[in-house]
Order: sequence, then structure tokens, then C-alpha cells
Amino acid sequence: MTIRDGALPGQDATEPIYKFHLRGQYSTKNNHLVGMRLAQWWKVVVGHWRDIDWRHYWFRVLFLFIMACVNTVLTGLEYVFHGHRTSDVVINKRPVFLLGHNRSGTTLLHNLFSLNTDQFRVPTTFSVGFSAIYFLLYPIRRVMNSIVDPSRPMDNLPLSMDVPQEDELAYNQSTPLLSPYANNIFPREADHYHKYFRMIDVPAEERARYMELFRAMVKQLSVHAEGRRLCFKSPPHTAKVKLLLEEFPDAQFVFIHRNPYRVFRSMLHLADNLWGHSTLQTASDARLLETILTMYEVVHDAYLEDRKLIPKGNLVEISFDELQRDKIATMRRIYESLKIGGFEKSALPALEAHVKEIKNYKKNAFVGLTDAQRRIVNTRWARFFTAFGYKMQTEAGDVHISMA
Repeated sequence: MTIRDGALPGQDATEPIYKFHLRGQYSTKNNHLVGMRLAQWWKVVVGHWRDIDWRHYWFRVLFLFIMACVNTVLTGLEYVFHGHRTSDVVINKRPVFLLGHNRSGTTLLHNLFSLNTDQFRVPTTFSVGFSAIYFLLYPIRRVMNSIVDPSRPMDNLPLSMDVPQEDELAYNQSTPLLSPYANNIFPREADHYHKYFRMIDVPAEERARYMELFRAMVKQLSVHAEGRRLCFKSPPHTAKVKLLLEEFPDAQFVFIHRNPYRVFRSMLHLADNLWGHSTLQTASDARLLETILTMYEVVHDAYLEDRKLIPKGNLVEISFDELQRDKIATMRRIYESLKIGGFEKSALPALEAHVKEIKNYKKNAFVGLTDAQRRIVNTRWARFFTAFGYKMQTEAGDVHISMA
């Protein structure tokens, strides 16, 4: 069942399943392409000249052009003064990859892993946003906080240049657009970008380009890691288990899942509050809704197919509810299952302090799903309710949920 004109088959198209209200469409903050250089930006503009909605986004194109000019000059200085720093860096060959769909709890999990600075190094907003000038501006990175909001638009979690961040954002702008996150930039072309989730059915040169940037990120982070393990979190990695194992056969993985109804409702909220900040193209409600539904399917189908490739002892699966209910006990189980070691000494003190610090954090409170939304989720995502052990509401009526 696919979405047509924003409605289900047999439903009045004047009453869409969800009416999107994208915020930030006229903002220059929180933009996923702000770290691009001229070469990448030129490819985007020339390659998508007819796709850009110039009437709506000319100012954003101009802003990103100015940023690309600045970044290009600084990249030259980066090469001159810091180009040698990754040439002989020692890389820990056993990174940890945190897997799970957007809005399933991956950010919370990443934040908890990042607290153990004795054993792990994580990508940050600065390292993924400005990977081409990382070493040059690292000492003054906090100056760049002015180009992001103090909290994330979709959930009010703190946002700055130093918080843990998705490395996929770096590849989206550096490749450029050889990433499923390019569907935020050109949402009407979303179907074209779904192939980059798995990075299998793509031209060899595109896959090579993506992996070149991935390896560069690994080397860059490894300089400051100084032998510690890297811990990556990007929802698209959930579909790239096979590719990641080819690069790091001894990598370990933590997969987190969440009630599909809650993920769906939270994804609607995310689209409303985040996607508008980077887009260069308008799209219909039907197109945006279909993108959300398809992303979830592609990511989880790939994971369920490829998780068997992960060697025994290198994968832990948890639920968001489990992590939310007892963060410390869940993290202890992860450490023990993966035989990481050092939990009591390296992880526990920081975890206990963090849990106290965030005890008053208020999660988003959402209204439930309408009956039409329930029907489309049940139809499209039924197999995932079964795969991850969630109960599907089959009786007609709204679905009542209380948290994001």
C-alpha cells in the first residue's frame, strides 16, 4: 500500500494522513551542508539546477555558496598545516557501531557511550560538520556554535559543536549527496537516494567515494582517540552491516529498537522540525510520508537480513523501553555481553552522574495516531512488529501513545 495524494486508497484525498508543517525553511541554522567546499557545492548546484526551488531557497543557496568559499580557503590551510597528521595514525580496529532507525533511541545510547572517555571516542557535531577543516579549527570550534540552535529542533536535547553526532552527515556533504540523507535536501527525489542506505546496488565509483570519506573520518577521529575505540552512531549504518564488517571484521554492534507506532509519530515530528532546515526543494505531504515509511522498511529489512553476518558475541539487541527504564543496568548488560570490561571503573561513575543530571528532562508528549495512520503503519510495517516483539493494534480506532 503506497501513499497517493497524501491519502490511503478509499480515503478522501482532501483529508491527508498527515499535514506536514516544515519549520526552519527560511533559516540558515542547523543546515546539513554548511561544511561543504566549492567543489562539492558546485556539483550539487549544477547537477540539480532544475531541481532547486529557487523562489523559495535562493537565499539558502547564496548562504551555502558563501560558506563553501570560506571552507575552501580554510581547507587549503588545513592541508598545509595539518595534512600530515593522519598519515601514520594508529587505528583501533574494533569500533562499536550503534544501530537503529531514527527516533529509536540511538542518540540516547550514543550519549551514554560517549561518557566513557577512557575507552571511547565519538564523532561530534563539529567533526562531522567540518571534517575538511577539522584540525585547523578544532581549538576554536566552539565559535561555530552560533550556526546551530542551543537545542535540537525535534527533541530539545542540547546541541553544540561538542555533542556526539552522526558521522553520516559528513558523508552526505563530502561525497556529495551519496547518502540517504540527501532526501532531506531534495525530498521529491527521495526514491533515488534510498539505494545509499545499503550502498550495494550503486556504481563502484560511488561506493569507493563513500568508503574513502568513511576511512578519512576514521583516521581523523583516531588522531584524538589515541588508541581508544571509536563509537559511531548513524541510523543508515543499520542497513550497512555487511559493508561495515568488510571494513572492520571485529567490529561490535548494539542494535536498539522501539515500538513502531512511537517511531512513526516521532518521525512525523522530526520531519516537521528538522527537515526544513536543509531542504532546497518543496515536496507534497504524500511524498514526505512515503519517504518516512520507506526509510523504515529499507533500514530494517537490510538489518534483519544481514545481522546473521555478525560473529557471535559481537551483537547486542536492546529495546528503547529497556534503556529508558534503567539506563545503568542496560549499559552494564551491553558491556558484559560484548565483554568490553572496565564498566565499574570507566563507565559507571559518569553514567550515575549523567542519570542524575537528566532526571528532570521532559520527553516530547504526542497525541496518538489516527485510525488512518494506524492502518498504514500496520500495513507497511507489520513484519517489524513481529520481528521485534511489539503488539499491533488491529481493532479500528486511534492508537494512544504518550511519549516520543
